[in-house]
Amino acid sequence: MGSRRRTLALAELDEEGLVRLVAKGDRAAFEELYRRTAPWLAVRLRRRCADEQIVAEVMQETYLAVWRAAGAFAGAAVGGTAVGWLWTIAARRLVDAFRRRAHHARL
Repeated sequence: MGSRRRTLALAELDEEGLVRLVAKGDRAAFEELYRRTAPWLAVRLRRRCADEQIVAEVMQETYLAVWRAAGAFAGAAVGGTAVGWLWTIAARRLVDAFRRRAHHARL
């Protein structure tokens, strides 16, 4: 399949479909998932944290976790969505970042 045709095919998939392809190691699907979800995820994180460095770290950790754990996404089988799963990962990473910052502040 040509690159343009492949890009169009990925654009037609929903986020759940992209996560399933990411689970198979599909980098183009991962890039499409990132392109679609990173802007709103960054906005949601910034609403909870004004520190851009922490937001950037959490974004990086979140997408690394998505790449590594995409095969564990159960999706509609448990009543969840890919974006909900993504937000859960990001929110947990943000809490971890706050804990790390509080721990370092105590030292």
